[in-house]
Amino acid sequence: MSPRGFSLVELLVAVVITLLVIAGALVVAASARSTFMVEPAAFDTARRLREGTDALAGVVRGAGGALSAGDGVGWLGSSVPVVWPLTTLDETPSATFSALWILRAVAEGGGGRALLPQPGPGAALTLDRANGACPLTAVVCGFDVGDAAVVFDGRGHFDVFEIALVSDALGQIMPSAPLSRAYAAGSWIVEARADRFGLVRQTDGSHTLTRVTWAGAREPLVDGIVELDIGVWGRREPPLLRDAADGAGLATYGLHPPAADAVDDDGYWLEGEHCMAARSGGAPVTRLADRPDEDAGLARLTPVDLADGPWCPREGWPGAFDADLFRIRRIDLRLRVEVRAAMFRGPVGRLFARAGTAADARQWVSDRSLSVSVALNR
Repeated sequence: MSPRGFSLVELLVAVVITLLVIAGALVVAASARSTFMVEPAAFDTARRLREGTDALAGVVRGAGGALSAGDGVGWLGSSVPVVWPLTTLDETPSATFSALWILRAVAEGGGGRALLPQPGPGAALTLDRANGACPLTAVVCGFDVGDAAVVFDGRGHFDVFEIALVSDALGQIMPSAPLSRAYAAGSWIVEARADRFGLVRQTDGSHTLTRVTWAGAREPLVDGIVELDIGVWGRREPPLLRDAADGAGLATYGLHPPAADAVDDDGYWLEGEHCMAARSGGAPVTRLADRPDEDAGLARLTPVDLADGPWCPREGWPGAFDADLFRIRRIDLRLRVEVRAAMFRGPVGRLFARAGTAADARQWVSDRSLSVSVALNR
């Protein structure tokens, strides 16, 4: 530098140095900005994965509700399938299980038994208030208008319905629509929730884990789901059956066999039989077959296994179900979640189920997966 100031060369050197410093700062700032944006996106992806897995595992674990012995709820899991794997929720049916129907008794909800035969499928159900399953409440057996309930008879018949009218004076509840049949005296009625869980496709091509209530209302739970795999495992061995001294049969799982002289109200099964129990030499024998042992006494169940019978309460009945549903003991769940913004997704491949717009791998937030096995509480 001379007394007259900087020379041209010195100015050029200073400018170059300044530009290099600025460029370095911009690179550092861009890297910091990228990190600042990527980390929250990755955290959000992990959070949604955890929430989705916890939600599904929780409802499977709670299927059936409080299955205590000695009251109406105690028979729910042995008389009605409380976990029903589905191959579709509201889209094209798949070859694998992609949704679940879950039935559970409402904690501290209404419950009781039918005192009288129901006059007809659309008639009121009269409850036995003297029975211990009927709680002492201000309304009949704890039921109120608008409640959802399930009625079942222990022979494979069941209906989920909404209560349209409650008469405390008569001890009656009225279904909002006719049931599939008129239920006999002694049938159980339990306040319950019946929900379906699966993926619903959104307009942008993504999927949302959704709860669909029995009434048809949809409750979004977790968005950004790209895969939901459901594995179903059931007991390998069929149930062991025997007659009890009081005439009521016993089973290690599923429907208990009717008494040997019990007559089927539908006139379909022989005396002492139903969809899961036949008679041989007067003794009850199961209609279910052995399954291959694949995992510690459990057999994998496929959609075909749950659609080939034997059918309860009988084939062709409205809402008939495969008796193998009573085998189910474990549900394996695998959830895969993607980052919300396409700017953090790269090309389709091992890391991404759906392509995004991120060209720089440093901005990628890959899909995350989590698997969990849930044993049923029964």
